[in-house]
Amino acid sequence: MNFLDEAEECFDNIESVLLHISSTIAEPEKIDLALRAAHSVKGGAGMMGFLILSEVAHGLEDFLKILRVHYHSTNIDVSIETLLLQGVDQMRHITNLHRHGVSVKKEDLSQNLEPIFNQLQKYLGVLTSEDEDILFAQDEQIDSSALMFEEGAQAIIDNFALQIEQLSADELLWALQSSCEQLSFCAQLAELNPVVELCQSIQEQAQMIDIGEINTLSQESLKLWRRSLALVMRGSLDKLPSRLDFTFIPQDENSLAENLLNWDEDDLSFLSDALDSTISEEILFEDELLTDNTQEEIDEQLIPEEELALLENTLSQALSETLEEVSTPIINQRKPVTSSTPLRQTVRISTEQVEQLNNFFGKLILERNRVNSHLEQLKNFVELMNQRVNKLEESNRLLRDWYDHTSVADIVSVVNAVGMPSKNVPSGLLNEQFDALEMDRYTEVHLISQGQIETVVQLQEVGTDINLELQEVNRGMEELNQTMRSLQKNVTQIQMRPFRDLVKGFPRLIRDLSLQFHKQVHLTIEGENTLLDRTLIESLNAPMVHLIRNAFDHGIESPQSRQEQGKSSIGNIKLNAVNRGTKTIITIEDDGAGINLDKITQRLQEIGISIEEIQKMSQTQLVNQIFDAGFSTADRVTELSGRGIGMDVVRTNLLEIEGDIQVTSEMGKGTTFTLTVPFNSSILRVMIVESAGVFLAIPINSVREILNLSQVIQKNSRQITWQNYIIPLISLKETLTFNRPYQSKQMSGNPIINQPVAMIVGDGNKIGALEVERYWGDQEVTIRPIETYLPLPEGVISSMILGDGGVLLLIDPVSWIQTSLTENQIPSITQTSFLSPDTNTILITDDSINIRRYLASTLEKAGYQVEEAKDGKEAVDKLLSGLSVKAVICDIEMPNLDGYGVLEEVKGRSEFQSLPIIMLTSRSSEKHRQIAFNLGADAYFSKPYNERELLETIENLIRLC
Repeated sequence: MNFLDEAEECFDNIESVLLHISSTIAEPEKIDLALRAAHSVKGGAGMMGFLILSEVAHGLEDFLKILRVHYHSTNIDVSIETLLLQGVDQMRHITNLHRHGVSVKKEDLSQNLEPIFNQLQKYLGVLTSEDEDILFAQDEQIDSSALMFEEGAQAIIDNFALQIEQLSADELLWALQSSCEQLSFCAQLAELNPVVELCQSIQEQAQMIDIGEINTLSQESLKLWRRSLALVMRGSLDKLPSRLDFTFIPQDENSLAENLLNWDEDDLSFLSDALDSTISEEILFEDELLTDNTQEEIDEQLIPEEELALLENTLSQALSETLEEVSTPIINQRKPVTSSTPLRQTVRISTEQVEQLNNFFGKLILERNRVNSHLEQLKNFVELMNQRVNKLEESNRLLRDWYDHTSVADIVSVVNAVGMPSKNVPSGLLNEQFDALEMDRYTEVHLISQGQIETVVQLQEVGTDINLELQEVNRGMEELNQTMRSLQKNVTQIQMRPFRDLVKGFPRLIRDLSLQFHKQVHLTIEGENTLLDRTLIESLNAPMVHLIRNAFDHGIESPQSRQEQGKSSIGNIKLNAVNRGTKTIITIEDDGAGINLDKITQRLQEIGISIEEIQKMSQTQLVNQIFDAGFSTADRVTELSGRGIGMDVVRTNLLEIEGDIQVTSEMGKGTTFTLTVPFNSSILRVMIVESAGVFLAIPINSVREILNLSQVIQKNSRQITWQNYIIPLISLKETLTFNRPYQSKQMSGNPIINQPVAMIVGDGNKIGALEVERYWGDQEVTIRPIETYLPLPEGVISSMILGDGGVLLLIDPVSWIQTSLTENQIPSITQTSFLSPDTNTILITDDSINIRRYLASTLEKAGYQVEEAKDGKEAVDKLLSGLSVKAVICDIEMPNLDGYGVLEEVKGRSEFQSLPIIMLTSRSSEKHRQIAFNLGADAYFSKPYNERELLETIENLIRLC
């Protein structure tokens, strides 16, 4: 991704923050997100040479800073919001010019850009240095004492950093101790005890080390001081270090020699003084040792001071000459290598080539699966061979025992009885030199037995070699599979784009329409990470825009009309995308007036269709008349969507990409348009299931959950209970019918689940369960279309090829269930009257999925319903969105929002004052416990915990509340 692409993402981030900022409270965190994005564009554009773009981003960043300082947590005027969005539009325009190689001049943009910034300056004013200081303090949440420490400590640390390079060792030691005292004084004023303890620790280390180590200690101290200052500025006081663990590592002789050659004159003088001191000490030591010697003897043995001074001068002069030679720079004759980051180059390839690449990759996946299948069979054969060899080894052992038993002297009697010796026994030695106990006699049977024994041993050796080679093949296949996964990821990135790329401009569209037509509409987007074929993004844009504008204009009523109907004055439009097998389902749903069937009937009569023919139409057929060319029920022409003509164009555009559109509507409640487009990936991960000896494949992204059928099925009913709902259960065995005998396929291996299970599929009001007898696991397969002129059965998508060459049908479980419900009139989904959503429901909040699952298992066994949240933010969001629970179990250390944050958010609201919150954490200190209770926790458990005690506590707290 080049810089211009990154800039587009930054623009999207800024726009997402600015949208609806006038209708909601301007949250500081969101403004910070926009600030970071504008700052990134400013810096990146400056580095890349896009100076005009950098200047515009700088101006926008300044206005965002003013918002952050003066308007955070308040409502912002809609005019300011509009002007800021126009500023983003100007940056997009500049980026597009650069993308097309058009030079950008400031005077060309002044006509559009200057009025925007002038108006913003009129509303917001000019950013001042005081604003910058306040912004910094707000961002870092620094109190006054921390600010005092920062101002004093920064100067002390900077001054000491300069002294390290300038002072001698003795002077540096004094400077280090002085800096410790100054920093400790600043820390005491700010009540930063860890910093005080750190300075004391450094002073202790300075008193214990050799003077030669002072430079290293100073560098380590400086590094730790700077970290402490940064932590104070960040407000992370709990992370402040309180001790310097300094360990001096002796240098080897070579490094000491290199350091010696780098000494200057001051260092040499220091060495000279040290030598004098050391020699004097040695003299005293010698004097103590040689107390029995006379002074004359000692003087004779010692070197005269004149000679020592001469030796010292000679060493100093020689060392200086050596330093001059070494300090002479060695010129590298090689040319310097210029390091520059090359611009990322791109190439254009046709969609046909991308499709071919996808097909080739599909074949590669197929061959890989085939190799994996054969490798698995080979493993089974080797295991079988090892079993047979083990049995042969047992026979070999018996043969060896018989061989040893028969190789005794009784063979002599056999030989004598026959009257002739064996061909392999020297008769002279046999009769004359050895008796039967002194030498074994061998017959032809013994030779055959010996050969058999040796063959078995050799066979075992071959088996060992095969096992070793098989292990190497396994390792190679694991690496190949990893490479295939990486290759698939890259192929997917080439061919696919996320749904958010299609809809990223729609929030701005709704916002502008709301302002223009004075109709408040909230847009919700779900499934943003759902992948779409890259070629479909452009093809779907026009139909999606048309449907959204129609929903806004014809679907959502005026605020007054909505209030008269008892609705919220704010309308809602929801977009959603989900991959289902080889299809992608996109829905556009509104909560407006719905489609008036009477108007459709009236319009059909006007174009000449008789009332009798109209009455024969089903409701679905009647609603789908809106897709006919020229059909419209609009009473008047509107600026927004004309007369509504164009739905036929939407269907035509979808048919061109092998898509389809369906509509469902209910008067007074809203309309849902469902777009079905191809998911053009030849690679799919599927689940293989079996019923009545028939094997089928189900896309894994269609299955929501697998349940043990015996635990959820209702008695004497084809329905099961799932998440407070009773949903229909469809048996694959009962729906599979064949007009001729079916020969079931044999699968290698064993099923993962060898008992009936219920697979929950679908979403919204189309949720059902498929009953299957066995589940054989999931795998990545290649999808192959079924080429036939005959229509495929309802629910059959395509076919897939297994590694062993077998072919399975790929089914869409949702369509399969809907078809079965229609044919058999099985009751559709209904909400249970006996399962209340808040019946003893416990909310588990922990960032570890294993902890959540373990807790859920414990609570469910005790009869509780369980809701889960992966962090504190999700837990708070669920509670604020209306989730009703009896108690909350919460960890402390979690991303996004920790357990203390949950207590602050939840217990700070009156409606949750009586909600029991139980902290379950690995932190067992009294400090953590006390903070939790101070924030409103009702109980505190440390891991590991006693299950019985936890359940009793939950029961008591629920009873009390």
